[in-house]
Amino acid sequence: MYRTILISLLMLALLTACTSQPTSLPETAPVTSPQAPSQASTTQEPITLRVGWPGFPDTLNPAYAFLSESYTMFDYIYSPLATESESGEYVGLLAESWEVSADELTWTFKLRPNVRWHNGEPLTAEQVVWNLNAFIENPDGWVTNAGYVSGFVEARVVDDTTIEIETEHPISNMPYRVSFLYIVYPPDFEGFTTPEELQNFTNFDAIGTGPFKLALLDKDRRVIILETNREYFDGQAKVDRVIYQTFDNSDAMIQALKVGDIDLIPEVPDSAFAAVSAFENVKAISLPGRSLTELIINSAPPDHEPTPNRNKALEDPQVRLAIAMAINKQDLVDVVLQGNGMPGVSIIPPTLGGGFWFNSQIQDVKFDLDAANRILDEAGYIMGSDGVRVKGDIRLEMRLQFASDQPNYPRAAGMIANWLAQIGIKATPESVDPDSLVVATNPNADYDLVIWGWGADPDPDFILSVMTSDQYVEGGWSDSGYSNPEYDRLYIEQQKAVKPEERQKIVWEMQEMVFNDRPYIVLWYGNILQAYRSDRFTGFIESILGIDSFQSLMNVEPVQ
Repeated sequence: MYRTILISLLMLALLTACTSQPTSLPETAPVTSPQAPSQASTTQEPITLRVGWPGFPDTLNPAYAFLSESYTMFDYIYSPLATESESGEYVGLLAESWEVSADELTWTFKLRPNVRWHNGEPLTAEQVVWNLNAFIENPDGWVTNAGYVSGFVEARVVDDTTIEIETEHPISNMPYRVSFLYIVYPPDFEGFTTPEELQNFTNFDAIGTGPFKLALLDKDRRVIILETNREYFDGQAKVDRVIYQTFDNSDAMIQALKVGDIDLIPEVPDSAFAAVSAFENVKAISLPGRSLTELIINSAPPDHEPTPNRNKALEDPQVRLAIAMAINKQDLVDVVLQGNGMPGVSIIPPTLGGGFWFNSQIQDVKFDLDAANRILDEAGYIMGSDGVRVKGDIRLEMRLQFASDQPNYPRAAGMIANWLAQIGIKATPESVDPDSLVVATNPNADYDLVIWGWGADPDPDFILSVMTSDQYVEGGWSDSGYSNPEYDRLYIEQQKAVKPEERQKIVWEMQEMVFNDRPYIVLWYGNILQAYRSDRFTGFIESILGIDSFQSLMNVEPVQ
């Protein structure tokens, strides 16, 4: 069902100013931001929180979603069985409670009563089970859900408010797993007969059970309008509407916050954070996060289809080591992040589990251009008169691509290209739109080096899965193409390890494997940088989930 919400001339003027798209949106009844206390309105007007961000969701279909913007919307529109709370614990959402059998192979979930879809229909246990079994039975279609149901056998209805999930083996992290299994409206998904049909369905008229309902998604203007779900089973937000507007230019986005055209920026560029912190009536927030930014090295197997298109030198471990030694990660943090983060080492950020999952014993290679040059000399790569090394018919000239929607990446690419030039590697920076970069990395394997990043899950399972061989398929999570049978075996073992200390040992070993093989060179762990208009709204919850989490937006209210 597609529903259009009308906007006021004031909002129309804002959207026109914020985007380069000339198309106009429909006109409407007023939609306003709260006024300052001295100008308090006596009329009852909808309370609207306006959000600016640099990206836009590629889909609202959880079967095939890769961009963080999609998952932000999933949390607002859909509901899983459980969710992570601000404290890091897992609490029930569609499920009130859960328990596991004595043999740890059957999980029983008690569902909340009286939950309704956004169209008013009641949610049933049969619909929840349909979702879970669809994820289990069709991993080629529900690609981005497949890892979360690994080891699941089937789901079944016990009664109107109880379901069970049977597993092949004990699952060490079930509440985390189900927190990413967003329950969708079955009638919208039942008619697809092939994985391609399912994945091509963007579901931009999404119906869910979450705290916000989709009122408008304008892909041309890149505007999303959400309405508060007044029948939400766990209370309701104190704002009436949330408007997300994409900005092509981060400077324009920052200026919009400064002058009050928007109320919240969930991703403040590092280069602007100090300036934003000084804005009047704006509160800027910096918290250690779960994100990592890495240099991806094309590691696709030689027999991959299509055949990998990369510089052959990247298959040489010594070249990878030299590249790692030629990158000054501390300089990247100081210059690119303006100090808002820390140098990266492992694929698991140090914030996961309070540091429990992070392998602190890994010693990073030191920045040393002289040593990097010696390594390449000894490996037979001869410096040419043009400053580029050559070995036989292999010339160390490579593409250095990066996602165009990230303001930090151009500066980082320039710095890395400069360091690599000093060891005889010509790396040419190139900005690429995220959709094209997804295809280039997986499945096409048509790249050399790529700067990109991940927002890691609270549990290490997901970021570990990115390096498994079976994820390097179309629609899979792997972008490097890394394939290591021993790593794949350990990945399954860590899922079965119910005792935390036993699982930690396996997880640490897996991190060391990836570090030594270098499909990724982890560049940095970035802080969460966000800002909001403190003269207009209060009640934002500051946590690792971000002040734009659905829990936070449900708590936000106008300043009185």
